[in-house]
Amino acid sequence: MISVETKTLEMGVVRMLGLSTLGVTTMVFLQGLLFVVPALILGFILCSPILKIIYGQLFDSDLGANQQVAPDGFAVLQALVIGLLIPILASVIPVRSILSKNLNDALDYQRSKTQAIYIEVLDRDS
Repeated sequence: MISVETKTLEMGVVRMLGLSTLGVTTMVFLQGLLFVVPALILGFILCSPILKIIYGQLFDSDLGANQQVAPDGFAVLQALVIGLLIPILASVIPVRSILSKNLNDALDYQRSKTQAIYIEVLDRDS
């Protein structure tokens, strides 16, 4: 959400140049995946060595059990689905925010894009 809010002007320019709604949506989803895919790859690379270190030093010596610590296929599938599904679902609100803004408001760089909420607290005794 922070990335989308700070890039309102950039998104406004891209929309002004003619990028369609589907194009803006695809761009935001791809930006989210650019963070997720390297994290998934790094997570899978470091998973087995870290599990072997933790299991070998902490649990194997105390329990005396020799077990396989590599994740099975179902665990890998779960990690892939969750790792890809969460960023896609998290991009829904920012995409709606981008597409709901008027193009004139998105291109106005002199006004702040954040909207303040004014709350007045009244004292009952006065």
